[in-house]
Amino acid sequence: MRIQLITAAAVLLLSAGTTAQTARQTTRPDDEHPAREQAATIQPSLAGTWKSAPDQVKLTSDFDTSVWGANATSVRTVDLVVRSSGEATLKVTKKVIDVRGRTVPASIWIEEAQLVIGAPHDGIATRVEHDASVVSAARLFPDDPNYRWTLDGLRVKVVTFKDSDDNTIEIRYDTPEGRGSFWETLRRDRAAAARRASR
Repeated sequence: MRIQLITAAAVLLLSAGTTAQTARQTTRPDDEHPAREQAATIQPSLAGTWKSAPDQVKLTSDFDTSVWGANATSVRTVDLVVRSSGEATLKVTKKVIDVRGRTVPASIWIEEAQLVIGAPHDGIATRVEHDASVVSAARLFPDDPNYRWTLDGLRVKVVTFKDSDDNTIEIRYDTPEGRGSFWETLRRDRAAAARRASR
């Protein structure tokens, strides 16, 4: 019963109001998506693995305390893998950790999107905005392998900067209803690249 309560609370808390869509497939199969019909012309330095620092928020309401315990913290991380073809995988992972830094059971929540990133365009000041199409997106709970909700209407923006050292990008993550949307800074994950090269 407690696990069910925690799972329900995770849906309420970590989604920040994001509406779960029905599990039916409403998008076209990945290989038929219009974005895949366009030859991607990505900025070469965009290819690679990117990762955000953990975004942490203390959970202090009476409801949060009743579910997660005192002094629990919500943690969000964002990972992006961009291939030279322009195809990319974006993963947003949310979880709750207790006062001792341990992950609370059934609190892990993952939203994963398959993207196609295309040509860069000049934005405001030093910003460079990159075409980005969401091919498919779904919400997953690792504690329940059968749980998979299709996320329709998700939008993602990818931004780099002319005056940067090519090791920093920004991601804009927009949910259909706006709640739970965010900007996040990601940095190149050189350790991940080294691990792949050593295989």
